[in-house]
Amino acid sequence: MNENFPEPSTEATPSRPPPIVMMECGAAISTGQMEKFVETFQQSAWRWEAIVYPALFAFVVLAGYGFFLIYSLTADMALIARSMDAQMGHHMESMTNSISQLTKQITVMTDQVETMTEKVTDISGKMATLPAMLEHIGGMHAAMKNMDPAITRMDRSMLQMNESMMFMNASVSVMSQSIGRMDGSIKTMNESMSSMDETMRYLNTATDQMRRDLNLMNRSITKVSRPMSLVNGFMPW
Repeated sequence: MNENFPEPSTEATPSRPPPIVMMECGAAISTGQMEKFVETFQQSAWRWEAIVYPALFAFVVLAGYGFFLIYSLTADMALIARSMDAQMGHHMESMTNSISQLTKQITVMTDQVETMTEKVTDISGKMATLPAMLEHIGGMHAAMKNMDPAITRMDRSMLQMNESMMFMNASVSVMSQSIGRMDGSIKTMNESMSSMDETMRYLNTATDQMRRDLNLMNRSITKVSRPMSLVNGFMPW
């Protein structure tokens, strides 16, 4: 063997530990651990892709279907709004009032029908006395024949009473005219009394003014007479 090259030793060479890689955060991670982490991350990413992508596709489909439903609903509402009457609120109020009145009328009709039913029941019970009633009606017919002359005399009396009422109406008309003339006279008298009241007010005012003037004149004379009395005491006359 060549002396320059040493013979390989038969002893087993010890296994070297895997190199340690320093991360940016300062953590020391070996290469094998990093590979395992990457494989685990890829597997979890595939799992999330298998869940998220179908979910996104389903969300897109549902969003499109929801948009179609909203668009259809909006179109239907627009069609309904165009087809509705502008005064439907007023018409609905009128219809509500009409229905309320109809309900009241139906209630009244129901009460009337019940009353009619009771009356028909009473009439059915009284139909048994119909023969006796017919006999009474026959007697009443005979009495009416006997009353015809008296009714004729009453008619004549009524005619006379009508003539008397006509005369009374004429008298009342004359009285009404007389009362109208009296009303005119009373109105004229009232106007004259009003004029007299105004004249009396003027006279009272003038009298009051004259009283005030006389009072002032008396005061003036008193003021003048006092100095003159003093002068008269010194004069020889």
